[in-house]
Amino acid sequence: MPNKVNNGDHLTTGLFEQLKQVELSILLDVATLCEKHNLTYYLIGGTLLGAIRHDGFIPWDDDIDIAMPRKDFEAFQKIAKTELPESLFLHYGTTDAEYYLPIIKIRKNGTIFEEESASPSIKHKGIFIDIFPLDNAKKNSGFLFHMKGRLLKQLKSLLFLKINEKTTLHQIVPWKKAVLKLIKPVPTSFLFRVLTNYMQSGADDSAPYYVNHGSQYGYKKQTMPKTMYDTAATTVFEGHNFRIPAQTEQLLERIYGKKYMELPPVEKRITHKPKRIQLKEEII
Repeated sequence: MPNKVNNGDHLTTGLFEQLKQVELSILLDVATLCEKHNLTYYLIGGTLLGAIRHDGFIPWDDDIDIAMPRKDFEAFQKIAKTELPESLFLHYGTTDAEYYLPIIKIRKNGTIFEEESASPSIKHKGIFIDIFPLDNAKKNSGFLFHMKGRLLKQLKSLLFLKINEKTTLHQIVPWKKAVLKLIKPVPTSFLFRVLTNYMQSGADDSAPYYVNHGSQYGYKKQTMPKTMYDTAATTVFEGHNFRIPAQTEQLLERIYGKKYMELPPVEKRITHKPKRIQLKEEII
C-alpha cells in the first residue's frame, strides 16, 4: 500500500524520509553551482537550527531554507538559466508571471508538494527548497527603517490576496478590499517588480546590515549586522558540508531565543501541512 499524507498535517515515516532526500538532492545541486561560481549562500532558519542541533533536518521539519546576499541571489538566477540541471526549475517572478513571493523556489520537475496555503493559480508545485535574498540595510531602527518594513509587509499581503482573491475575499478587511479592487487590473508581474525593487532600495553594498524581508520571522528579527554572516563557516547537514553564517550561535539566539538547543513542546512540532505529494511519476 503506498504512503499517503495523513489527515493533511502529518506524513508517514517512509514518505517523509523520501521527501527529505529529494530536498537534500536539490540543495546539493544548488550548493555545487554556487561553489563553482564562487557565489555566497548560507543555511538559515530551521535548516540552520537543524544542522546545529541535529546534524541535519529537524526531525519534524519538511523544508530547506538558504539565503544569499542580493548580488549573489541575482547572479544565481542568470547562471541557473543555463547551468541548473534539467530536472530542476527556478520558480520566481521572472519565470512565472503569476508568482508572488519575493524568494526563489528551486523545484524538482515531475514532483508535487502542494501546501494548504498554496495558490491554485501557481502552476508548478514541485518539491522545493527556498532561497531568500539578503538585502542591504543602513540601519536596524528609526522611522524610515520601520516604515519600509511595514510597507513591504502590506505589499506582500496584497500580492497574496490578489492571487488568492477567490478563496480569501470573505476574510479581507474593508480597506484591503478597496485596494484590491484598484489593483485588480494591474498585472501581478508588475506588482512583483515593485515589491522586489523596493526591497533593494535605499542602501548599497557598503551598508552595515543585511535584512531578510522574505522571512516569516519579520524584518526586525531578520535585520542583522553583516558581521554575523561574513567569513562563512561550514557545518555538516545530513552527512554533507554546507556554508553557514560565521556567528551562527548569535543568529540562532536572535531568532529562536537562548534555549534554541532545547526541543519545543510536541504541539509546536509541525510541518507545512501538504495536501498532496508526488514523488517521481506516481501520485501518493
